[in-house]
Amino acid sequence: MSNAEPEWESFSHALAAASALNRSLVPLRQDREATVRVLGEALKTFETRDEALLLLAALGTDITEALIPPLLRTALRVRDTLRVRQVLGRLPHSAAEAAVPPAVWKLLDEAAESDDYRRMAELLDYLGLDAALSDLCVRARESMDEEIREVAEDFGGE
Repeated sequence: MSNAEPEWESFSHALAAASALNRSLVPLRQDREATVRVLGEALKTFETRDEALLLLAALGTDITEALIPPLLRTALRVRDTLRVRQVLGRLPHSAAEAAVPPAVWKLLDEAAESDDYRRMAELLDYLGLDAALSDLCVRARESMDEEIREVAEDFGGE
């Protein structure tokens, strides 16, 4: 493939963008507190959510850990569920095991729709947090909402 082909031009632009992104991450890594604050705000709006998730995928997992609650709220949107799973999937298992379940319980205390239970069950399953998934199924089985109980059936095998 020669440098004049359209595919090469697209690749060349992507490489330049990746290089610029890499350089722009340096100050974000240096001021972790401000980065967490700004990314948390960016996750709240449709206009900046995609870019925030892209940055989180390129930054260290310590920043991701600090943003678990807003990431879980973002994961409730079907459009963003997979990208949030991928970002959280970068966490070391022990960090995910310690931080994700408590944030899930808090989220489910605030939002109790069946889709919320389903998104969180899918996330816990994806992250391999089997004990937390089992706990979620116990909680779902106790619900008065038939659709929430259905989540327990789908993920708890009963």
